[in-house]
Amino acid sequence: MDLAARKYHFIEMLMKVENESVMEQLESVLNTDNEIPDFHKAILIDRLEHHKNNPTDVVRWNDVKDTW
Repeated sequence: MDLAARKYHFIEMLMKVENESVMEQLESVLNTDNEIPDFHKAILIDRLEHHKNNPTDVVRWNDVKDTW
């Protein structure tokens, strides 16, 4: 589906929204600049550094899925 068709489809779905909180959430997403906050960046940097220093300290995705 091309971008124009996707936009049209999105508008069609948007016109069906009847829940105020859903509309507020959509507006919130569309009004953000999608910038990652500095405290989130710091967490990601720390986790990446930990992984670089401990490359074998990992949990397999299937193990995580099975416990949830």
